[in-house]
Amino acid sequence: MSENRVAALDFGDENVKLTLGDRVILAIPPMVAASVVPDLQTPTAFRAIVNAHFRLDPPPELPPMIGMLNSTTEWLFCYPGRLSTTTSGADRLLDLSREELAATIWQEVAHVAELPSELPPWQVVRERRATFAATPEENARRPGASTAFDNLYLAGDWTDTGLPATIEGAIRSGNTAAGLALRH
Repeated sequence: MSENRVAALDFGDENVKLTLGDRVILAIPPMVAASVVPDLQTPTAFRAIVNAHFRLDPPPELPPMIGMLNSTTEWLFCYPGRLSTTTSGADRLLDLSREELAATIWQEVAHVAELPSELPPWQVVRERRATFAATPEENARRPGASTAFDNLYLAGDWTDTGLPATIEGAIRSGNTAAGLALRH
């Protein structure tokens, strides 16, 4: 049996010693994982996602999800009391003010949903490092769930899941890491 194991976890003011049978699954962002796992290669280039939320009741006939083409907005989601949008690969939008983004996105939403052009209460969230850049170079930097440590596994949409950085990829990575931890 290999002796290359994580023996303790340091949480700053608390240090937890691990027993022989303990397993650890790290589900943390890639840059954090690279800082705590020696010699771990992870994606280093990232892309932004912009979400906008508008507080109002969607028209009842509006589908729960709409794909939008030729617009800033890519996806429109209808929730009780709220319309929300998502734009992936949104690096080009990061330098715009939140007010400008809200106004632009609302005009697109109002057009599609046939709503008044007056801007309702809103919130814009810009996540600058939302996903790793989906390039061949960055894809090659995605590690598997196993690490050089016998009791340490990785989970996250940024690991090598066979899928892009998606919720499905995150779920797949968690299932893979859990399966490996249970087997060993």
